[in-house]
Amino acid sequence: MSTNKPLAKSNVVASRGVGRGGGRRNMRETQFENRCQRFVEVAQALFLERGFAGTSVNEIVRRAGGSLATLYAEYGTKDELFEAVMNRRAAAMFTDIIRSKSRAADTGEELLQLAKRMQAHMLSEDALAIYRLAVHEGPNFPSVRRAVLANGLKAFLQRLADYFGELSTAGRLDIDDAAIAAELFLTLVQGQLRTIAACGDGERLSRKWRTDHVKRAVDAFLCVYPPPEKTAAR
Repeated sequence: MSTNKPLAKSNVVASRGVGRGGGRRNMRETQFENRCQRFVEVAQALFLERGFAGTSVNEIVRRAGGSLATLYAEYGTKDELFEAVMNRRAAAMFTDIIRSKSRAADTGEELLQLAKRMQAHMLSEDALAIYRLAVHEGPNFPSVRRAVLANGLKAFLQRLADYFGELSTAGRLDIDDAAIAAELFLTLVQGQLRTIAACGDGERLSRKWRTDHVKRAVDAFLCVYPPPEKTAAR
């Protein structure tokens, strides 16, 4: 049986409401949600370890427990499960990297801390594994390409654009197009570091190199989008 063939959802989905009391139904729903969460956790580990093509739904179910019927009832295909993994990673990334409510008094310092968090994430083993997977398997698997570019990159750029829009509205940066600002900031922070690390030469990226890089990236960004007071002083 093909691992990408969707199965009938009715039996598993209907079982969520089985039971005489509301407490029992809630317990079943909680168990179902926990099982689905476990599928995503195990799937992520296997995708990072073996890639998309090398991961089978049978192995995911074997490690996570449960049944193929439950997995297919919630996710439909392996492709959709991969998208769920990317959604989960994106949500965690937004929380960890972009902290809109944690604002420094100095805009430059705030951007520097943001750049450091972005750099730490993109050079992490998990992020590098996703990057390698996308480059290697994206051309052959449209679902991988779509999940990485839409659920990962596009979603992150939108959140970053929202953040720069907030800074602009607050009068802290002179930004006319937050979307373009987000793309520029990501490009400057990323530089060549991710490619170097993904190719296995990450040891040459010393702490001083990484620190100097983010400082130069933020300085370059602020030359394009300076705080209003610096614009007025020109």
